[in-house]
Amino acid sequence: MKRKSWLWLLILASIVLVIKRDPQIIPRVETEIRQATIRVQPYVYSLGDSINRKINGTTKTANDKQVGKVATPVESPLKNVTTSNTYYFHFKKDVPQSVRDVFTNAVNAYNDTGIVRLIPGTAQPNQNGITFFVYHKKIQNIASNTVELGNGGPSALTINHYAINSAQAGLNITYPNLSVKNSVALHELGHALGLAHSSYTNSVMYPVDQGVSTLSTADLNGLRNIYK
Repeated sequence: MKRKSWLWLLILASIVLVIKRDPQIIPRVETEIRQATIRVQPYVYSLGDSINRKINGTTKTANDKQVGKVATPVESPLKNVTTSNTYYFHFKKDVPQSVRDVFTNAVNAYNDTGIVRLIPGTAQPNQNGITFFVYHKKIQNIASNTVELGNGGPSALTINHYAINSAQAGLNITYPNLSVKNSVALHELGHALGLAHSSYTNSVMYPVDQGVSTLSTADLNGLRNIYK
């Protein structure tokens, strides 16, 4: 016991000496810890969310054959309306090249389906359009188990059951290692085109990124339901 007491007194004396010599060391350490926590949080939350989903059994794992005729749900603004399958898309000026690249890959993937046609350019008032953007959003709630990687969706003006969709799709570049990915870009562009979240893990529209960068049969069925 005496040895331990002397050891702690020696450690305490060393700490006091360091602080006296460099009073700013504590604020610097606090800043470093805070920044390290911000960097690590997204990965911890993603892992925690994955564990929670496995424990709670809230996910559905399936392949295309098992899904069959199931269709990915449709976003409300494009339900029960008719709209053109042609879109004109453009990037906001502040979108970095890395984000342009993954969204371009997503555009090519949707064009390859033959269901929609996405063309570079600015939409006229009577045409469907998509704006690609970036934004910054940090995790505010430490207790949260999710990280917002992107945001996207349709905004439809409906006249006599015909919708003109002025859509947006963006990535949260506060966490570029997590968000600037083909799978995330495909997901957010899917929202812009009218696809809602799916409960199937093989869908690009699953709400938590699974690294899926290929549209499933259900995703294609969902697109066909919108662009009849």
